[in-house]
Amino acid sequence: MRSSKVFHALGMVSFTIASSPPTLENVTTKQIEHFPGASISYKETHLCETKAKAYAGYVDMPAEYIPDVQGDEPFNISTFFWYFQARNAPDKAPTVIYLAGGPGESSVYGATSEGGPCYVLDDSNSTESNPWSWNENANMLYVDQPVTAGFSYAKAVKSTLNLLWNGSDGTQTPVTPLQAYDGSEPAENATFLYGTFPDQNPAYTANSSVIAARALWHFAQLWFTEFPEHHTYDNRLSLAGNSYGGFWVSTSMAYFQRQNEKIECGSLEGTRLHLDTAVITNGQIDSLYQVEWYPKMAFNNTYELETISKDVYEEALNNYTKPSGCRDLISQCRALGELEDPEEVSLNEDVNELCTTATAYCYQYVLGAYTASGRSAFDMANMDPNPYPPVYTTGWANRAWVQQALGARINFTANSYVSQSVLEGDISRRAGLKDIEYLLSRGIKVALIYGDRDYRCPWISAEQLSLAANWSGAPAYRNAGYEEIRVNSSYVGGVAKQHDLLSFSRVFQAGHAVSWYQPETSFQIFNRAIFGRDIPTGRQNLCRRHGTKYSTKGPLDSYVWKDDLPASPEPVCYMYDISSRCAANQITAIEDGSAEVENFIVVKPKASLER
Repeated sequence: MRSSKVFHALGMVSFTIASSPPTLENVTTKQIEHFPGASISYKETHLCETKAKAYAGYVDMPAEYIPDVQGDEPFNISTFFWYFQARNAPDKAPTVIYLAGGPGESSVYGATSEGGPCYVLDDSNSTESNPWSWNENANMLYVDQPVTAGFSYAKAVKSTLNLLWNGSDGTQTPVTPLQAYDGSEPAENATFLYGTFPDQNPAYTANSSVIAARALWHFAQLWFTEFPEHHTYDNRLSLAGNSYGGFWVSTSMAYFQRQNEKIECGSLEGTRLHLDTAVITNGQIDSLYQVEWYPKMAFNNTYELETISKDVYEEALNNYTKPSGCRDLISQCRALGELEDPEEVSLNEDVNELCTTATAYCYQYVLGAYTASGRSAFDMANMDPNPYPPVYTTGWANRAWVQQALGARINFTANSYVSQSVLEGDISRRAGLKDIEYLLSRGIKVALIYGDRDYRCPWISAEQLSLAANWSGAPAYRNAGYEEIRVNSSYVGGVAKQHDLLSFSRVFQAGHAVSWYQPETSFQIFNRAIFGRDIPTGRQNLCRRHGTKYSTKGPLDSYVWKDDLPASPEPVCYMYDISSRCAANQITAIEDGSAEVENFIVVKPKASLER
């Protein structure tokens, strides 16, 4: 791809992605002897990380290998991964699988804009190292899942990508296969691009968190037994994820553990995965226990920002608790699901319709009042359009030289909208608290890490979910107080509540992508959780307490820690995220061709905002 210079939006196509990714070079392919048709293809990469070895590639799984993820139409899965060895002693480091949220967001974002080894810069063509990368002491495996997310696909199809798409035309995705135009494809321009993308057939992706967990387990079975560049004496495996990754991590970790138990008792052939820690950052885990707390976050938060009136607050709460309200609809969804779809394969239309209705009602009538504030759901300090965190990864990952270096077979999409459309009911159906309780009962650590400026997945809701968890340590956890998180000798990054296996951390002055806002704080919490240390200081080894179990001490309510919000920044209109990042006048200029664009950023006109 050529470098982007200043141009008018609908004029010359200065940054178009290649019609097909470049021809791949230096890729090693390993066929899996005991699973005909399955293979691992990979190459060493030198992008993003300069302090440790890294590899990117695909695990290819034919439909016959993954029968338990198939729906009405059989499909293969080619799952993209990006593996970074630990910067320190990788042969002695545990391994962590990272799962981005969305649903359908690429985990390449996690590697390049949150807690990964680098940040993509505003030229969308270069990176800088992250000194607080999570691979400092852990081997990190970033996986694009479910299929159709990022560089992963079931079937690669020549298609168009409409950057002006916002769903208002009734379609579910900005990607359209060329064959749909019947030979009359529109001309390519700066907002209408040609490339190779995942087939958008809804049958070719996971339609529930449970199906996604099954696919991920099959991926892990192949990767951990067959990938030749993974060498470590520490066989501990953790899962980490953000946002919808709360569903992915809790569901997948519990599924992995149940598979382990089947393997141990001889009812299943496979490789046992030694599970250690579930790490969830600003994640949704169980709507039944979390949705209730959104109105409080909007009305009575620790920044003393009232984004809704008291009357609206009380109405939203009533919409949750009243008969046939949000809580009842979620409960009805789950009750019908237990009867008609106990395996959560989401093929029963009645269950899907009821659960989708529950999600829509809860989002509109409990969460939705906040929208009128004009503030970002991902950072309450910022007005929309919100520039944080930057999304320069999309332009970078669509550079031909980047795709060549990663061994990418298709063009990059930041989010899979088809995945979002088929998983809407999953938000209400998935009872993640039961998975958290199960993991704790099996001795698996759970670390919840939440930025306290996020409305999309507010910290209050996760705190309440943690208090609702029933496990052997529940009484002691509920009585544990909050202690300040000592990030270094001079900085307190938040407060933590912890007892034995379970910890909840509220990170100060951080939005939805907590690792981008507070990289050192999130790194220290992650590191302490993975290596079994106390979250507030990292000085106490939880495994060496001579029979006693560690608990934090302090106030039971963390609301005593309050702060002021910073000023809202100016938006950055980015061509690969027009609907979320651009003001109305900028979108108009893009549409009529008068906008001036440099490195995918609209430099003229500036955003015209009424604030």
